[in-house]
Amino acid sequence: MKKIVIQKKSFMLKTKLTIAGIALLIITSANPFQAQAATQFSDVNSHWAKKEIMYLSDLNIIGGYPDGTFKPNEPITRSQASAMLIKALKIPLNEDATIQFKDVSKDSPYYKILATVNDKGILRGDNGYMRPGEETSRAQMAAILRRAYDMPFDKQPTFIDVTPAHWAYQDINGIAKQRVAGGSEGKFMPADAVTRAQFSAFLVRAMDDKMKLSNSRSYVSLKGQAIEQDGFLYETAKDKDGYYQIIKENTETGKQEVLLKYDDIPRSAWDYDSVSYLHENTPLIVYNNEIFIPYYSGGFAEADEVPYAYAVMKMDTNGQNLKKMEEPSGSTFRNMFVWNDRIFYTEIDNNGGFSPRAIIQDGTKFIDSKLALYSTSMNGRSDKKKEISFDARVTFDIFRYSYSGDPVEAGGENKSVLYDHSSIYYFNNKGIFKYSLIHKTTSKLSNVLAKDMKASDTHLVVTDLNGKEHKLKK
Repeated sequence: MKKIVIQKKSFMLKTKLTIAGIALLIITSANPFQAQAATQFSDVNSHWAKKEIMYLSDLNIIGGYPDGTFKPNEPITRSQASAMLIKALKIPLNEDATIQFKDVSKDSPYYKILATVNDKGILRGDNGYMRPGEETSRAQMAAILRRAYDMPFDKQPTFIDVTPAHWAYQDINGIAKQRVAGGSEGKFMPADAVTRAQFSAFLVRAMDDKMKLSNSRSYVSLKGQAIEQDGFLYETAKDKDGYYQIIKENTETGKQEVLLKYDDIPRSAWDYDSVSYLHENTPLIVYNNEIFIPYYSGGFAEADEVPYAYAVMKMDTNGQNLKKMEEPSGSTFRNMFVWNDRIFYTEIDNNGGFSPRAIIQDGTKFIDSKLALYSTSMNGRSDKKKEISFDARVTFDIFRYSYSGDPVEAGGENKSVLYDHSSIYYFNNKGIFKYSLIHKTTSKLSNVLAKDMKASDTHLVVTDLNGKEHKLKK
């Protein structure tokens, strides 16, 4: 289990929270265990969280301030959150607590509360400091609630601003999957302080299934040759005739079903000879309950037998509603992915035209080209926006004909462009670069000249022109 880690402050700042500071905290917040009737707070009548606040007030889990307000938009402190959790979970206070905190006196009405949540592992101190008056971040809130209500961790990405490298990544995904917390415009804003109203809403949803959000969803697609989501594995595999199809496998039972047969692949209007290809390197893009499949369609260029027409189809994760989409920029788009309810792709930055072939000799020679990254609405065509132009080395994977086994270059996925969560990584004849989809900024990661790359949770693994691997921190 991942330990909750709270950002450390300097020793001088810690020592400022003295007994006098604790006394001020007690004066400005409701007594943590004073029984009181449900209160109609004067400042929540039109608030979005009124229902949740009154739910907790009716159960005497929360109280207001002496002036009759609840102050819903103020940040909640660690001591206030702890008091609410103790009441909500009906945890008996540790009357024999002996732990000593450097910033909480044993005479404080919050001492037993903080000692109890510390003992239960719900909220822990750090180096003897419990920091009772410190604001609680949204990431900390996610970890606290996940622990308090024993919700499972979740590895699948949910929000565009919470990557696998974040310390609370699985906590945040976990409470989102349980419909306890949502975000705004695809973001969770993990570093922001939790308000008293927000914490009230999150707590009520954790307590009562009827109060949960209507559904959970992700804003980050999963892309690869094999994708695991919600207990199922999606991948391409050969049928008995050697043609590739898409299968879905239950990861617990191993049971498989065919979602898409070769003969069911939608053909393009110009695909007279019915040549459409999936192969071992066909990328699948899983976004919530849909699978997007970029694939080759329309035959081969006569001179070099390289697929020149590129199409995309989509279907539900249960195999229903298969259809061919209208391509974002004709049949020459490449490197497609889905992010924050938009489709992204690249094309040669020359106002159209076919992508040049990569020329590779012993893995060291490339055609260098300028690519443009575009995004569209989810229909693949409307609201088209140019995001960025960048230099890349044009080089593709190798795949084999379904019917002959002859190797050809695959023109759909450029190996020098890699989508990973909320970033684009690319390499050119000057090194390795990263483009942030959130901040729309570019940074150089290395001078290494690469021919391939892949991503882990924390590193970019790059293969240079001599075949040597380099691990670059994201």
